[in-house]
Amino acid sequence: MKNTYLQITQMVTGVLVAILLTIHIAVQRLDVILGFIGIKVTDPLAWKSMMERAHQGSWVAIYISLLAFGLFHGLNGLRNILLEMNLSTSSMRVLTGFIIVFGILFFALGTCTPIILLAR
Repeated sequence: MKNTYLQITQMVTGVLVAILLTIHIAVQRLDVILGFIGIKVTDPLAWKSMMERAHQGSWVAIYISLLAFGLFHGLNGLRNILLEMNLSTSSMRVLTGFIIVFGILFFALGTCTPIILLAR
């Protein structure tokens, strides 16, 4: 029971990743989706369309949230799998610390581009 909050967070982030990924995929395929009902839109994968989204704070927030929730969900799941190997307490702490540092590093790297594009 001591990691119950991590299990709940794992489930919540899984749902949030599914929702945000659905939004992301729907936007990427917007021309096909709207084409079924006869609405003509520009290609959402065109450079101009991507840059328009990159300059909107709401899209930057969605992409950064997707990155944060996806990283947490994936790395926490990996940590749970590795902890099932019945490692010593000190090994578990080192493993957890490595995963935290890895997650922070990749989150920082992943947020650089959207923030730079938003600032332009």
